[in-house]
Amino acid sequence: MAIAIFDFDGTIFSRDSLADFLMQTCGKRRFFLYLPLVIGLKLATISGMLSTHCAKEKVFTLFLHGMKWQDFLRACSRYANRIPRFIYPTALEQIKQHLIAGDRVAIISASVADWIRPWAESVGIQYVEGTTLEVKNGILTGKLAGPNCKGMEKVRRLRQLFPDFESDTLYVYGDSTGDKEILALATYPHYRAFKHKKRT
Repeated sequence: MAIAIFDFDGTIFSRDSLADFLMQTCGKRRFFLYLPLVIGLKLATISGMLSTHCAKEKVFTLFLHGMKWQDFLRACSRYANRIPRFIYPTALEQIKQHLIAGDRVAIISASVADWIRPWAESVGIQYVEGTTLEVKNGILTGKLAGPNCKGMEKVRRLRQLFPDFESDTLYVYGDSTGDKEILALATYPHYRAFKHKKRT
């Protein structure tokens, strides 16, 4: 038995699920109204003026602050129906191969786990870790409830899920600099394994 860890955005999913989820949940009109601010925040992170953690909180505050937790979870469940349209077919095939082999399969993503989990469970993936949102009195605050799940935080989540991973064969699939630390631990690291690949 082995362990297979998949990133989500850019590895399994061909879009930025954060932007796509917000557009679907909050509406295109609101999304494009705030888009210049979102682009400005993105540029600030690229330049090093703002951390990704802070930028994400500002984006979530713009779009989700004040939303009821139960309404958010319902939106996540609806979003699961959209995800299959943008999955890399070869990524899904690889996931299925690991599951058939009896491997433990997990998604560890910088995106919010709540909008990934319903789809992941539908294809047989039991473990989903990601960035979490703060909820107070059943309402989203717009803040994060912990670290942004990238870099060493992905490694911490791996250790939390599978404390014995170092004694197993570890497959890791990622596509960005946020995956480099967890890729470095893999027995078999796969970087951008599925992009632009067709089913053969």
